[in-house]
Amino acid sequence: MVYLLANGKMKRNKIIITVNELDDLKYLKELGITKFAFPLKDFCVGIPNTFSISEIKEEGYLYINRILDNDGIDYLRGLLSSLPPNIIGIIFDDLGILSLIKDLKIEKILYLSHFNTNSPSIDIYLEYVDSVIPSTDITKNELIKIIDDNKKDKLTLFTLGYVGVMYSRRLLIDNYSKFHKLEKENPIVIDNDNKKFIVYENEYGTYFYYQKLFNALELMELDAKYYFINSVFLTKDNIKNILNGSQDEVEMDNGFLYKETIYKLKEGNND
Repeated sequence: MVYLLANGKMKRNKIIITVNELDDLKYLKELGITKFAFPLKDFCVGIPNTFSISEIKEEGYLYINRILDNDGIDYLRGLLSSLPPNIIGIIFDDLGILSLIKDLKIEKILYLSHFNTNSPSIDIYLEYVDSVIPSTDITKNELIKIIDDNKKDKLTLFTLGYVGVMYSRRLLIDNYSKFHKLEKENPIVIDNDNKKFIVYENEYGTYFYYQKLFNALELMELDAKYYFINSVFLTKDNIKNILNGSQDEVEMDNGFLYKETIYKLKEGNND
């Protein structure tokens, strides 16, 4: 299904998409996408292709999903001190970055992965940033409530992409391959209790994604500031097919949009 506005035009001009290849930009623009997030070199995990600021010529956002140590914060402080005018915003995870960007005249979007599941926490962060991406672990009804409680022009909704489920600073693929004397594969798909995960490692750690693509394009029916697509491990044709509602080989589901993750513990004795 393709999700359309009442006038028949899809809200693609409000999509922010992460960029895998710079050569994909023209193709993405032909799809009606005009807002781009560039994974920043040395500041991302789980992403094969990243870009230095000097490589980014298009207007767009920096994307950072690595948890930083003191050296990383200092390094980033230097990069942010002289941003070119085409860098109009930043999408980030580490709260330590807040102190670095508070005086920068760029758009600030906070994505804390599995946090920001309710209106009170989002309201607090909106005192420091321009927009917040709510967690993908909550239902569509919970998102609707958050939209009703908060200003709809302050939220960015995660609408498509592989969802990260774990991140370790250890080089898990490398260690496993060496211990078992195996040829290293990176990325690799692993199976745990019939749940599959895409695992990718770089020098900053190992990142696990749930192997079924999270397809929540229906959230574009809701009012929001932006709609976020994480295109890692997707080809440009995957993106085109999925956006157009065409057949694609990628296995997808809608995550927790209709599945509550609240469970009542069984009563037991205190023996």
